Amino acid sequence: MKNKYFFNHKNSRFFKVSGEDSITFIQNLITNDINKCKNNDIVYSCLLTPQGKFLADFFIFKNDDSFYFETDKKYYKNLINKLNIYKLRSNIDIKEVENIFSYSIFNFSYNFDSLVQNNDPRNLSLGKKVILSNKILLNDNNLKQINENEYHEILIKNSTPYSHLDMVENKSLLLENNFDNINAIDWDKGCYVGQEITARMKYRSLLKKKIYPMKIIKGDISIGSELIIDEKKIGYIVSKANSYIFALLNIEFVNMLVKTNHYTHRIQVAHKKLLHQHILNNHSHHKPQHND
Repeated sequence: MKNKYFFNHKNSRFFKVSGEDSITFIQNLITNDINKCKNNDIVYSCLLTPQGKFLADFFIFKNDDSFYFETDKKYYKNLINKLNIYKLRSNIDIKEVENIFSYSIFNFSYNFDSLVQNNDPRNLSLGKKVILSNKILLNDNNLKQINENEYHEILIKNSTPYSHLDMVENKSLLLENNFDNINAIDWDKGCYVGQEITARMKYRSLLKKKIYPMKIIKGDISIGSELIIDEKKIGYIVSKANSYIFALLNIEFVNMLVKTNHYTHRIQVAHKKLLHQHILNNHSHHKPQHND
């Protein structure tokens, strides 16, 4: 039997967008298609700068006639401010919402009233998202509440960025961070802010580097450390959770490893004499599981 556990997204904040122009307004801004957001469906998406740089990511679900946004507190105020700037004469209302609580649950179902409960839209291996209007009460002694570091490890293993730790506002690019493989972008929806740059990177094969999950076999490593092989810099460490790391690596180097079936390679960490053994996690070469 699989272990049952959950994560409390205590840093999540919520606001809602309503009004007769809300669908058109949201559709013209976000990277995904808001028309996918039906009752009890959850859409994962982002807001970009006009230059295609990351500003915020969020989940959207529909309740009554309003679209509810869930984002990390790091992005919350700035995201609302940006939407208000784009609002102009649109007939919409943007309102902060309190007393909503978000959880990820693994290997069990929450059988009580919820605002929405569905598979995490990024990857089926990330459990179910449950969003409630009251704090969850879990009295089952077989349930474990995991901490943020453990949740981050799950995300890394599934090639999914934990944005407030892995992304840099006004700098990070979606395709370098695997957002094209976690149901964050709809390539057929048409224009949105930053669409031209994002599409150009995809269709003109301009991508030179990308994050890959790796596992530390021995030794230790620090976030920001450069990775070197044969005296050539191949990338650096973006984030770390227990023995798993995200590294932004040169795609040409990774493709060489794939062609030669060398998933394990000795990589020197810059400014250290020790050699650390890392292994490219096979998840980095597999398409993640998606919802239909």
